[in-house]
Amino acid sequence: MKNEFSRRQVLGAAVAAGLGLSPRGLGAADGPGVTVCNPLRRTPLSLIIDDSCPVINKAYYWIKQRHDWRLKHAPNTAPSGWEVHYDKLDRMPNAIPAAFAAEWGEWCGAQGIRGKYSMVPFPAGMGRIDKGFPGFPEHQLRDWLRVTKEIIWKSFDLTPEMLTHTRVVNLKTWELTELWEQGEWVDPPLDQLTQYITTAMQLLKKVGIACEGVTSPGGFGRRKEEGYARAILDAALQVNDNPRPFYFLNMEMEEMPTVPLRHVEKDKGIAIASIVGCAGDWFGATGYDTANPDLFITADLQGGRLPAVLAQERPCVLVGHWPGFYANDRIGFKVLKEVKKRLDAYDPDHTKTIWMKNSEIGHYWMARELSELSLNGTECRIHTRFPTSNFTLAFPGRAATRVQVDGTDLRLVRSQRDFRSGAFLATEKETCAAFDLKAGDTVLSITG
Repeated sequence: MKNEFSRRQVLGAAVAAGLGLSPRGLGAADGPGVTVCNPLRRTPLSLIIDDSCPVINKAYYWIKQRHDWRLKHAPNTAPSGWEVHYDKLDRMPNAIPAAFAAEWGEWCGAQGIRGKYSMVPFPAGMGRIDKGFPGFPEHQLRDWLRVTKEIIWKSFDLTPEMLTHTRVVNLKTWELTELWEQGEWVDPPLDQLTQYITTAMQLLKKVGIACEGVTSPGGFGRRKEEGYARAILDAALQVNDNPRPFYFLNMEMEEMPTVPLRHVEKDKGIAIASIVGCAGDWFGATGYDTANPDLFITADLQGGRLPAVLAQERPCVLVGHWPGFYANDRIGFKVLKEVKKRLDAYDPDHTKTIWMKNSEIGHYWMARELSELSLNGTECRIHTRFPTSNFTLAFPGRAATRVQVDGTDLRLVRSQRDFRSGAFLATEKETCAAFDLKAGDTVLSITG
């Protein structure tokens, strides 16, 4: 839940000074006569889904547990955040069926929507994903895991959102403490933080999910973001042998977003990307919060947050909370369908935008910023330890008739609509080439 506990809306100096500030590429990879572009000369779109859990409706239990906690520890304070909806608990389901997750995932897949989907491994402490949920039929978890792995994972990265997204777990006893992952427990010792993240990843791995990154429950890890990012990277290496994970913690709601990279070990191909959301949850959150497609993009396609970000060709990452897509007559799902309809009208021939998973955005920005390019006459050499798909280079002032990558011809196309990986687009002003970049050395040659 990314709006609780005064979530930071403007990134700090370290993030604002992060890498990847130019749509055409002002990163370290650029050299004279060659520019790294956005993938396929299109602006990344991505959809982040937070608070998603197998079986459990996390909003229901978060509100209930937070209400009980406040009455016990701060009885003279007013409810805040989602707790203001405590009087609506009787209208909120305590579980979300796998059939809905399948319907939602299949629709997103058919629409080409890609992004990140959380899998809270011990949701609200109601049961571990690897052991089941007491009080709920066993088939519900089984069905949920099948849908998650067979349908949703095709289009979305899967991440833990730490262990419970409510109260902190004592890892020795597996009992819930009185601290809150996203609230009071925001500055744990680094070794404890690493162990906690590692445990979350291990639970997912036990059910066959090798997660691509991590989602922060609220402000989790914020007070020591450098250390937090290190803890995630160490956990990803330990659990999944993943040297290039990502994490989602920050939102940038006013300025233009970027993709900061941390803990770079260039020669080893190690780094972690911070995926920054640019559009808040206007899908309804709990089902009873703001749900308005106009805040994303207005019907005339001119207003809302998304056109402003897309006009600057920055990664455009939408953020929604899973409970609102199902609750209150599927209000969030209805908003998503309208937003997608408008985005299709904004880019009817799919020449401006490209839907990407969070991990794909992270990998592209790593390759973009951390590869070494040199141009000598008709030959461009690329050295990298950061592979990615759809790697796109522009050569201003060149109208090529032939482009080869490691001796293999790329296909000539004449329109942006046909521009794909394995092709080059030649105009009078420039030549653009797109290909899947491998780790190691690549030689691109240009004729004409």
